[in-house]
Amino acid sequence: MAIEKILIVDDEMIVRNFLAETLRRKNLEVFTAENGQKALSLLKELVFDMVITDMKMPDMSGMDVLRKVKEVSPNTIVVVITAFGSIENAVEAMRLGAFHYLIKPFSPDTIEAIIEKAREHLSLVEENQYLRHQVSTGGSRSIPKIICESPAMKKILGDVQRIAKSNASVFINGESGTGKEVVAQAIHYHSLRTNRPFIKVNCAAVPETLIESEFFGHEKGAFTGANFKRLGRFELAHGGTLLLDEITEIPLPLQAKLLRVIQEHEFERVGGNKPVKVDVRLISTSNRNIKDAIAKKILREDLYYRLNVVPIYLPPLRERREDIIPLVEYFVEKMCVDNHKEIKKLTPAAKKKLLAYHWPGNVRELANIIERAVVMDLSSSIAPEHLYLEGTIPILQDESPSNEEDLHSSTDSGLSVGTTLQELEKRLIIETLETQHHNRTKTAEMLGISVRTLRNKLHEYKLKE
Repeated sequence: MAIEKILIVDDEMIVRNFLAETLRRKNLEVFTAENGQKALSLLKELVFDMVITDMKMPDMSGMDVLRKVKEVSPNTIVVVITAFGSIENAVEAMRLGAFHYLIKPFSPDTIEAIIEKAREHLSLVEENQYLRHQVSTGGSRSIPKIICESPAMKKILGDVQRIAKSNASVFINGESGTGKEVVAQAIHYHSLRTNRPFIKVNCAAVPETLIESEFFGHEKGAFTGANFKRLGRFELAHGGTLLLDEITEIPLPLQAKLLRVIQEHEFERVGGNKPVKVDVRLISTSNRNIKDAIAKKILREDLYYRLNVVPIYLPPLRERREDIIPLVEYFVEKMCVDNHKEIKKLTPAAKKKLLAYHWPGNVRELANIIERAVVMDLSSSIAPEHLYLEGTIPILQDESPSNEEDLHSSTDSGLSVGTTLQELEKRLIIETLETQHHNRTKTAEMLGISVRTLRNKLHEYKLKE
């Protein structure tokens, strides 16, 4: 997929011209060199996706060219061609990093087939690198499990099954922590694209100066620090699904470019001028009120309607209380297994406390609370005292403070009457950052705000990040 610029190295003009003509018919940019020295000069000036080199040439052999290419540009694919094939030479070429060893004569179809295999190889390499990064940062490639008992979520699950088989863009709206990414994954894994990449980008977590490169990739030298060509998330998702998480956090200028990509199914990398065609299914999410975001010029209305072909609204956990206990039981078992502990049981009083809570952080908060209860306590059951519900606001009337003593205990968390809201916010940010080991993405998720908003708050309160 990323094969665009090719260097042909051969001392025979007929072979050079034959290969160059074959490749230019496929809209590839082709350079030629009649010997190894000229090839090395070109390699110092330009970045090639592929080098096709003859084996036997005066002064410098194809093996020497192969070695030099791998020294200068390890990711460049090298194909060795020769009229004097031998098993020993083929084995040596592969050992040195050749992608293919081709015996003369060969047809244009053979060359085109090799180009296609090279594209598939590079796509797999890029996808594997991305997935390794996802796994190392806590991501998962497993099929998501949606736990639901409420009528609202059962209907959404049915909608997911129907939506998945189409190629329509999906827009998932809901509060932070309601499970928007899980639903997006479910749509992909139940779709016809299930064996193709599922790539996600947290639009709020990418600095504005890098977000265009993150989306569309860049060419070598496009900006300071761009020391090599890099594929963006759109190219990585080719043939599969791209999740644009918190789409409303994308800067407006980039929203215009994104609209063009959706309309034309092509884009240019940063620093490039050649269109790159892509086939991508888009799933977008946001925790904002979309009408407000459009009215405040945070989200382009035309982009929203392009992305919102199939809308899904995920209700907050407090509006689907039938899901609370099934989710709790799922997370208890999962957290116990993950932390090598015996499976714990919830006491009836603990269930009552969980059902009475208002869940401002939704399912994500529930998972964190259960994990804390599993990890921090050694008992075989989870009781109310093991559930640390921050700023508990009981839903049931009979559980509200009934006397002065109860009222005093409800404010016995270190807060005092007269504390300003600004000071409360500052302390909450500090404490949440500390519990998340200063991971800004996780901190923002727990607080229910974007990473950009958290960054602004840290700057406002002059806090170290």
